Amino acid sequence: VTSILRLVMDHGYLLALTEYQGKRIIQDNVCFSSFTFLVGFLVVFRTSQAYARFWDGCTATHHMRAEWWNACSALVSFCKFVKCPTEASVRFQHLLVRLFSMLHAVALADIEDSNKDEVSDVAAFRYELVDGGGIDQESLRVLKHCDAKVELITPW
Repeated sequence: VTSILRLVMDHGYLLALTEYQGKRIIQDNVCFSSFTFLVGFLVVFRTSQAYARFWDGCTATHHMRAEWWNACSALVSFCKFVKCPTEASVRFQHLLVRLFSMLHAVALADIEDSNKDEVSDVAAFRYELVDGGGIDQESLRVLKHCDAKVELITPW
């Protein structure tokens, strides 16, 4: 806006924007039309950019969920061929599904980027987990006070 006003002043169009001897304030509509076109173009351009970024983010989030689903289902299917007792394999599979569920929830909370002090204020932590109580309390306590939750759950 300031550069447009500077251009108007440099070219002597400032008199067209002021009242001169009781005549109309704007004598020539070219400046106003150009400015209106420019502002309209910028608003439409920025809105379309924001819309495209929003849908790119949604697509990436769904892609993330699909990749974790594929990884979890592949790991569970690999457990079919282990040589350990069935009970230990089933416990491991249940823990694996719980951890992937928790990983997705904390990743969504990280994307939310709400800068809230309380964990209960973050919307992503209100999603239902697959039996979050199946994780030991000490691990949950460490996770609650950790700043890098996704990076902490990944090696578990």
